[in-house]
Amino acid sequence: MGLDFKIKLANTFATIFLISSQGFSFSGWFLGHSYDFGPRDFVILLAGLLHFLLIGFTIYQFLPSSPKDVYDAISYWYLLTAVLNGIVSFLWYAHLNFFAFVGLLWQLATLVFIYHRFNDYPPRNSTDHIFINSPFSIYTAYSFFIVLWQVFQFSDHTKHSQLAHTFIIIVIGFVALHLVDYSHRKDWVYSLTTAWILLGAAVFLSDAPHTASLIVVGILLSAVARTLIPNWLERINRRFSRWANRIGERTPLLS
Repeated sequence: MGLDFKIKLANTFATIFLISSQGFSFSGWFLGHSYDFGPRDFVILLAGLLHFLLIGFTIYQFLPSSPKDVYDAISYWYLLTAVLNGIVSFLWYAHLNFFAFVGLLWQLATLVFIYHRFNDYPPRNSTDHIFINSPFSIYTAYSFFIVLWQVFQFSDHTKHSQLAHTFIIIVIGFVALHLVDYSHRKDWVYSLTTAWILLGAAVFLSDAPHTASLIVVGILLSAVARTLIPNWLERINRRFSRWANRIGERTPLLS
């Protein structure tokens, strides 16, 4: 049994394990508690999208066109993420919140490592981007948000603090803006995930955090538009040029 097959088996088990535990190590705890800063319905939709993409990620590895070097680079780190996910879920369920938070930090570190590995393996096409890069962008963005949010949940003084909420909004918004506007990866999926989270959070927030959320969402959407629209226009222009060339080749010359 070669390493390639072992990695495929590990990825398959990891996806099943993640989906069976709702995809996020914190989701059962997160959705079952009352809080000020939390887009519940938005989280459910985000988790559903993540599950779909992770299933695609798992199926894609068995196709001949899949990038074997990328899967080899991910190796067993995805499986480690799934194992940490299960451990954190159990610790949340057992109300061992501090240990669960430590596990969540390790899970985020693992996701960041996988995310960083993609710097050496840019997507070759849209399929690579959708089923390999996108799920880890979504998972990393949300994990970063929940880790930062949970930091302020251990104290009653910061749990409902508007200043703490505004700080979270600014930090995750700055990271998302950097990744789409200043990073060579132009990761618009990460930024859209953050914008989706903040849009949902704005529904629950009021006063300064509510306004800050909407402002950051607008900034992120404009940054995503600056990234995507030129690419779309370039593709349309190339396609139009090919059509024009074909029509020109088929049109007989007039004497």
